[in-house]
Amino acid sequence: MQAVIEMKDVSFQYNNAQEQLKHIDLTLYEGEFVILTGPSGSGKTTLTRLVNGLIPSFYEGRLNGSVLLRGKPIEEIEPWSFGRMVGSVFQDSRSQFFTSIVQDEIAFGGENYGMEPEDIRLKVKGLAAESGLTPLLLSEVHKLSSGEKQKVAVASARVTDPEIFVMDEPSANLDMAATGQLADILAGLKSEGKTLLIAEHRLYYLLPLADRVIYMRDGKIEAEWMPEELLALPDEKLEAYGLRSPVVKRPVSFGLDSKEGRPQERMTLRGVTISPGKFKPAILKDISFSLKIGEVTAITGPNGAGKTTLAKTLCGLLREAAGEILINGSRAAAKERLGKLWFVMQDSDYQLFSDSVWNELMLGHEREADAAERAESLLRRLDLWEVRDRHPASLSGGQKQRVTFAVGLMNRPDILILDEPTSGLDGENMRRVVKLIREIAASGVTVLVITHDYELVYGACQRLLFFKDHGLETEHPVSAAHYPEVIRLMQTLQAG
Repeated sequence: MQAVIEMKDVSFQYNNAQEQLKHIDLTLYEGEFVILTGPSGSGKTTLTRLVNGLIPSFYEGRLNGSVLLRGKPIEEIEPWSFGRMVGSVFQDSRSQFFTSIVQDEIAFGGENYGMEPEDIRLKVKGLAAESGLTPLLLSEVHKLSSGEKQKVAVASARVTDPEIFVMDEPSANLDMAATGQLADILAGLKSEGKTLLIAEHRLYYLLPLADRVIYMRDGKIEAEWMPEELLALPDEKLEAYGLRSPVVKRPVSFGLDSKEGRPQERMTLRGVTISPGKFKPAILKDISFSLKIGEVTAITGPNGAGKTTLAKTLCGLLREAAGEILINGSRAAAKERLGKLWFVMQDSDYQLFSDSVWNELMLGHEREADAAERAESLLRRLDLWEVRDRHPASLSGGQKQRVTFAVGLMNRPDILILDEPTSGLDGENMRRVVKLIREIAASGVTVLVITHDYELVYGACQRLLFFKDHGLETEHPVSAAHYPEVIRLMQTLQAG
């Protein structure tokens, strides 16, 4: 096989930062499908930037060793030409968008490289159909759900038909059904002979396609497995490596104990209709359900079903169009709810304001006697203590996610809403978040989790609410007896 990417004794350090890659030796061959995995902050994203030309063309720093792309040193390749050779999908898809309309965004790369207009139109139409984006082609990109944005990013990377694809956490914001669609697209690219390097924590959908799995920790390649070797690892080994399960299965530990001693309702919705704007059509209609004190409830459903809009309404950022929302038995208007709930958003950048992780947690709590003690405890429990003095913008996506979670807990809310709290998290940190959710629920906090992560659902939640077609379609207890139906629901997004 012919080598496509060759890295020999490669080390890299961003300006004014610690070394991110240390003596990397890695060769990718033509048509090979390689998974890059390992703990958050281990250097996976930095390694992908060497392949798609962002290092050294965009991210400055000190690069040692040699990186060859098709036998040519990357520093000798013109920055503009990388896009013809390498299709990239970033962890934060927003950072790679150039236009405001979906069809224009997919077409942009083709226009940039001078493809014939008719060829571009055919490409956009075909890619949209494959990705389920056809109904959204005229939509504004910034109004899409995170999962829909990720689909647009994948389609955009494919329009010029590059021979190499580099993707950083492409499933992070996708539901299980959309992840299955992504797997089909990746299988198609592999069948076309494309070379793929996928940095990912969720392994179950990629393993059937992979030729090799590369494991990184602390900037080094520490292990390499064939798929069958990874599948043979016992659960204890997977946990020691900080990996998620490579197959969809019920975790050994699941669910929380029922709160028989706390039967009272914390929040109740009665016939609530929700719209994303005052003059916009309702996205959810006639919703009724209750959340109990100390209960952890999961919300799932297709991307774009209105789950995040529901969360914004519950915490008072949006006003319900109809119906009533009660807290502790009393009707609570939007303004009243603002002080009683805390919403940890999926896009963590929207909730990070300070110049260090420590100051982020202390913001607004400086006069509280126990604030410093609580902040340290949270940072240690979420494995963030070592980065407490770093600027939040310098953190990995998974680290940012945990910082916003810690900020939410600093506010000691009665009701905590978490939007995809394990998005972009490795196995070890996913399990940390699960443990912390269980602990805060045991203290009497009501937790509502918007998630597509079956491991989080079975690790921390007692009940699953499934939203689709403008309403609450069904709900299930999260238990061993209901496991097959809950997983089928999440994989197909179809109620039985």
